[in-house]
Amino acid sequence: MSDNEFIAYAESVCFERGWSIGDIAAVTGDENGICCVEHDESGGIGYVLGRCSFDEAELYRIAVLPEKRRLHAGVRLMERFIVKCREKGVEKIFLEVRSSNVPAIKLYEQSGFERISVRKRYYGDEDALIYLLTL
Repeated sequence: MSDNEFIAYAESVCFERGWSIGDIAAVTGDENGICCVEHDESGGIGYVLGRCSFDEAELYRIAVLPEKRRLHAGVRLMERFIVKCREKGVEKIFLEVRSSNVPAIKLYEQSGFERISVRKRYYGDEDALIYLLTL
């Protein structure tokens, strides 16, 4: 299974509305795209996707398969994403997260992201929280 195929599979498992393989390929095939996939002996564990533009980046997706959670894969993926951003000259990383996604919010805050804004009712009845990490 290719990394893009794994990401598409994980999207279908981890998200209510997962990205298509075409959406994924648009990021992974772009010279400004950032993709990190974590593997173990049984295959893919999780991934992170984002894109940089000049000195800013946006983290689009980060996910770990449910059966592989609590093994710090999310932390490792976030660290790899940040390193790749630095290598590309990124100074600021932005992301958006549902206000109810407490595990993701904990990961982002532990990684140094700070909440900078709220988009009220962005997801229907749920707010979107905007986070920033300054490198």
